[in-house]
Amino acid sequence: MNKKFGAVQGRLINPPNRSVLQYFPPNWIHEITLAKKIKLEYIEFFKDRDKNNICPFYYEHGFKAVKKILGLEKFKSYSFCDDFFINNNILKLSNYEKYFNNISKHLKSLKIKIYILPLYEKSDLNSKNFKKFTLILKKISKIFKKKKIKLSLETNLDVSHVNSLFKLIKSDNIFLVYDSGNRHEPHSDAYTEIIELNSKIIHLHIKDKNFYGENVVLGEGKVDFMKIFTGLKQINYKGNFSFETNRGKNPLLTMKNNIKFIRNIAKKIGYNIL
Repeated sequence: MNKKFGAVQGRLINPPNRSVLQYFPPNWIHEITLAKKIKLEYIEFFKDRDKNNICPFYYEHGFKAVKKILGLEKFKSYSFCDDFFINNNILKLSNYEKYFNNISKHLKSLKIKIYILPLYEKSDLNSKNFKKFTLILKKISKIFKKKKIKLSLETNLDVSHVNSLFKLIKSDNIFLVYDSGNRHEPHSDAYTEIIELNSKIIHLHIKDKNFYGENVVLGEGKVDFMKIFTGLKQINYKGNFSFETNRGKNPLLTMKNNIKFIRNIAKKIGYNIL
């Protein structure tokens, strides 16, 4: 199975403040054109942490606008990351079933295959509270399953707690995003971790970090991509690759180099991702 490369929204365009990584560009339509230009196969859409007039995913007409543009540009969608929950505690969300029924309906219209739920900061999932998450995650997984969308968690929980969480939830529609940068900090043995997580991993966020925990250009940090891709090869990873990378001085050139970097890593270990 051929793997596809995509970029997290905003990574092909420099924000006004270049130190900002997660940035929803006002000219998001132009970014689709740029993605096609460098032969990326999808943009990983995301919902901003706080409601604003730029992010279309806060409004029904916004979803319709995105759908129209995707059709006009003949550009496929694949994954969606809901950053809303980084600034808003999912456990305190009133009528959460209404929220997820609504967003799953809109994402299905965009033909989204994977819904990513980042459980950080306000919605931090950790070893002390993961049991509190089980009921809500089980219900969310069912909601997305009805729409044939896979629920994929982004978390830094260690493997043992991930396994415990999944056993408690007992759902065949809950998986993990493996983030090469975020998971490196608390869990440095990437190969062993990937082998243990195995089929739970259905999506990959690619980034590199330095010794200060800063997101840097691929190959300039301390993330061991050889170990990561050796692990992915071992488990026969069938998912795609989303670049959540530092933009460098020239976002488009940096992204082209990112693709070359990953292809070279895969080639060295005989991992066919073409």
